[in-house]
Amino acid sequence: MEGRAPLCPKLWTILVIAAVVLLCFLLPEKPVSSDVMDMLPNIGSNRAVSKELTKRLDSQLIFAVKGDKAAESLNASLNHAPFLSNLRGQLNEENLLTFAKTINNHPIAFLSIKDIKLLENPQDYSRRILSALYSPFGAPSKGELDQDPLLLTRAALLSFPKQRISMEDGWLTVKEGAIKWRLLFASLKDNNSFEELKNSADSISKMISKAKASETGAEIYVQGAPLYSLAAGSQARKDLSKLGMLSLIALTLLLLIAYRSIRPLFLCLLSIAVGLVFGLTAVTLFFGHLHAITLVMCISIIGLCTDYTAYFIAARMAAPEEENSQKTLDLLRPTLLHALLTTVLTYSMLLFSPFPSLKELAIFTIFGLAGACLTVLFWFPQLTEHIRYHNSPLAPLTKKYIRFWYPNSPIGKIILCSILVFCAVGLSRLQVSDDLRQLYQAPKALVENEAQIQKILDRDFSQDSILLESDSEEKLLEGLARLRSRLAQDSKLETIGAFIPPLLPEKLQDQAANAAREAVPIVKEALENLNIRLNGHPGYSSLSFKDFLNSPIGENYRSLFLEKDGRYYYSIPIGTSEIPKSILQDLPVKVTFENKRTQIQTMMAQYRVQIGWLLVCAFAVIVLSIKWKFGTRVAVLSAFSLILSSIAGAAALGFFGMPFNVFSTFALILILGIGIDYQIFFLRLSKTRKNSLFALFVAAVSTILSLGILGLSETAAVRNFGITLTFGVLTAFLTSPISLLLNHEKIRRL
Repeated sequence: MEGRAPLCPKLWTILVIAAVVLLCFLLPEKPVSSDVMDMLPNIGSNRAVSKELTKRLDSQLIFAVKGDKAAESLNASLNHAPFLSNLRGQLNEENLLTFAKTINNHPIAFLSIKDIKLLENPQDYSRRILSALYSPFGAPSKGELDQDPLLLTRAALLSFPKQRISMEDGWLTVKEGAIKWRLLFASLKDNNSFEELKNSADSISKMISKAKASETGAEIYVQGAPLYSLAAGSQARKDLSKLGMLSLIALTLLLLIAYRSIRPLFLCLLSIAVGLVFGLTAVTLFFGHLHAITLVMCISIIGLCTDYTAYFIAARMAAPEEENSQKTLDLLRPTLLHALLTTVLTYSMLLFSPFPSLKELAIFTIFGLAGACLTVLFWFPQLTEHIRYHNSPLAPLTKKYIRFWYPNSPIGKIILCSILVFCAVGLSRLQVSDDLRQLYQAPKALVENEAQIQKILDRDFSQDSILLESDSEEKLLEGLARLRSRLAQDSKLETIGAFIPPLLPEKLQDQAANAAREAVPIVKEALENLNIRLNGHPGYSSLSFKDFLNSPIGENYRSLFLEKDGRYYYSIPIGTSEIPKSILQDLPVKVTFENKRTQIQTMMAQYRVQIGWLLVCAFAVIVLSIKWKFGTRVAVLSAFSLILSSIAGAAALGFFGMPFNVFSTFALILILGIGIDYQIFFLRLSKTRKNSLFALFVAAVSTILSLGILGLSETAAVRNFGITLTFGVLTAFLTSPISLLLNHEKIRRL
């Protein structure tokens, strides 16, 4: 054994160097994600399809401009932006001609089903043409009748879904009284890094400022998911730098005061650094990316990594002169490994979470803590050989606090009563909510911009939708045509029809073409009776779905269509509208509601309840194990401390006006895992050195500091998680000596 001992530090050094090298290669290729939607779980009947369609929509930007000169300036600037694609702004003459040509060449592709039925009765259709001739508004000329004797182009244009957006002077325009809003649409190209997204957003901001300056009174609003991702990423990075710095400063001050030496601080930072390397490497290998929110939450690992260093250094400071560091390690190894195992098992429960950010946190913490603990086990015997005891001003405080729990001391009872009052008041104010909007609070400017564009377009930007699925394009188009016809009959739902392409399936196009060919001679004869002789012999050709999507008309619908693995999908945004089930019945396609907000909130509520029961089961197992080892009375007091800690964590949310949700439930699991460590320490106190009290105090304070700093985060989900953990762990530490009330002699020996 003695011959092998030096081998372990060498192997660990090689492994740490390998992890550092691997991380240097991985990080540049694995960008930090800042997309808000990446925080949420993937749900839906077809996750891959839903994710790809959502990604398309999430890349889109919408601009609403008041002022023609401002719109022209912005359109010119966006047109030259290399980071944008699919810009739809002012249409030039060529685009307008292509738009018109598509309808002129394929009018039968855009007819309504009502028009086709009328075509199949040529006599009735002739009367429509004759009434158009006598119309006081827009009567057709002979030239128009020569090219299109059935006036199918007119009929096709009238069949397009009604919407607030109209074409005026080559612009997509929405009118609000006398105000005209020019609309521009664009897609942001895939950004591989936060810096690229930030540079793109900065460029767009400069373009908007330039366009506003070009015209007095100009107003410009912009909306898009990339802007929310940028805001979330900026907020997370701000949190990471601010909270990370605060955590390191607090930890540095704590260790300097506690140990009055620079070496413990250096050793602590070393174990933290190795833990961060292993945590980051594991997350990038398992998930392929890092989320900015995860990095903020991982600040909590700083305090947990400190525990191992604090225990080991305290043990070395209390060791006799003749005891070497390897002997100290042999005595302390079971305690350190027990603490690591307990914490790792607790955090591993987060792997059952549906939230990617919590799974990333679990992997980061498990590997990070393992790296920090093994660093203490393999390196610290050599690095702490000459550490000797330093009198600490904090050491007497730990002993004094323990004596508060002597049965004749009123202070312990006052502490308990204060915690109980805190829990009662906090719980009375606590609300349970799984509302997604409380997980992330967007900047006020973004919310106002979205509200303005939502008002202009009369459109809700929620991601609720109907997903149509078919094994052929023809069936998909047939289903879309039927659905569009049914929606048009309801004035409250006809705006949804604007998202459905006005294209007939080719079967109906062929049917319309045959009916049109048969109707042409009869219509010509009716016109000849009015001395109107036509020379044109129009041909009617069908238009395929792919050709339609590649045309200027289909550009608005392209992002909603997806072909994948031989299946065809089309997503129809419905906002907050409620679609009657009768409208979706008897369609030749599979129809699925993609109500993501409701689905995620329902799933969050289910997980909150399920994890709650899992928490109860874990609590029962822990209490039974304590009863088996230490007896019923000790188990009852320990259970009381653990229950009180969980309640205090939840009650703290009530004081801060935050809701209890699934993030809070997962925090309670961690409170249970950390709290039981404190309980076991005091239950085995007779087998430990007196100086271990001081080590526990330093470790607990460092953990509480790192968790408490998360409560300062500007991200609501992180703040909720941090506040619950902080007050729960603090209560667990404060009440952990409660089991000593059953052993007066043990207290006197402290």
